[in-house]
Amino acid sequence: MLSGIISAAFLEVEASISIILISMGLVIFVMTALRLFRRGELPDRDERTKKLAAYGITYSWLLTLVLIMVLYWVEFFKLAELTAEVILGILLFFMIISANVFRWYFMQKGDIE
Repeated sequence: MLSGIISAAFLEVEASISIILISMGLVIFVMTALRLFRRGELPDRDERTKKLAAYGITYSWLLTLVLIMVLYWVEFFKLAELTAEVILGILLFFMIISANVFRWYFMQKGDIE
């Protein structure tokens, strides 16, 4: 975040670079603060939680493959004009959100099998 502020204030660089650096720094700061405050609620990392997280990521990966197929058909039938940036953005956010949703679901469910 500090590098983005310094580059915006003192260097003649494109504004989007400074915005990206500031945004990345802010996200890292917020995520670190949230983890610090939520530390008491989270269970310890044991074999069970690692297993549940692995299953969540696996389900997310499989669901992402389905989304890739759907996006392919959307592009094939010209239902929407999709650029590489749009597709990569959709996939990135979908993978992050679905992995966390599946991990949360399996933690609530308790166990796999």
